[in-house]
Amino acid sequence: MDTEVEQVRTKGALLHVERSGQGPALVLIPGGGGDAGVYGDVVPLLAGRFTVVTFDRRGNSRSRLDEPDGPVEMSDQAGDVVSILDHYGIDRAFVFGSSGGAIIAVELLTRHADRLLGAVVHEPPLVQILPADSAERRALEDIARLGREKGAMRAYAAFGAMTMDDPPGIFRSAFGQALIAVATRWGLAAGSVLRGITRREPSAMTRLLGNADLLIERELPAICFSYRPDLDALREAGVPWCTAVGEHSAGRPYHRPALVIAERLGVSCETFPGGHTVYQQSPADFTTRLNTILDRYSS
Repeated sequence: MDTEVEQVRTKGALLHVERSGQGPALVLIPGGGGDAGVYGDVVPLLAGRFTVVTFDRRGNSRSRLDEPDGPVEMSDQAGDVVSILDHYGIDRAFVFGSSGGAIIAVELLTRHADRLLGAVVHEPPLVQILPADSAERRALEDIARLGREKGAMRAYAAFGAMTMDDPPGIFRSAFGQALIAVATRWGLAAGSVLRGITRREPSAMTRLLGNADLLIERELPAICFSYRPDLDALREAGVPWCTAVGEHSAGRPYHRPALVIAERLGVSCETFPGGHTVYQQSPADFTTRLNTILDRYSS
């Protein structure tokens, strides 16, 4: 499979974009701390049916902000997807977004529905639609507090544990999280530990670890605490879309919001196998489920 890699100019950033396959366009939007590489195992499985576009979100990995403190707000990130479609001359595309990428998919539905064929909003951590004292909101606030008090890398380790179906003990304890943070900062054994868990190559892990500061210090507040979806606009989107949850994700901060949004807006909430990163843990099962949903949207 040939993959075309380009740099795409957008407002305030230069984006690393990868394109593969042929057929209707399908944009895969990574979540917080991720980049195009997190979808590396599913792109070949999807590229036989779709023109698959993945990218590093602004300020992450290989996508540079023009100014280091440039905006990472949802409106700009949704605009980045539109810029990518314009670059390739794509009128409309399917979109799958997971976690923080799911919130970008929500923003696309509210602002740019005319550019979409359909959307899957997978486990969006939209805790701001829940009560202020909800366990889901408190869980993300604890990670933000950990970042302020102990540093971004310590919070990044806790964030990583939250997204795993069964995190190893080193991720669950405060001591283990601190050890990962210190070792990573000094380039020690944490890289090999994380590679064993995530199955990512060393270069990919270096990129993802380098996104910790942006995620914890700027994206987490913007994505999880400041952004509020325009529910009225979502009701009027005029394109097929759904929320989605993983069968192993109950009780996580990104599970209940998907159910609440679906109930409030009268859209379906689909179930994917696995947990938050099913596209990495079970690529074939993920692809089968996504194809089923998109087939329904195409009929």
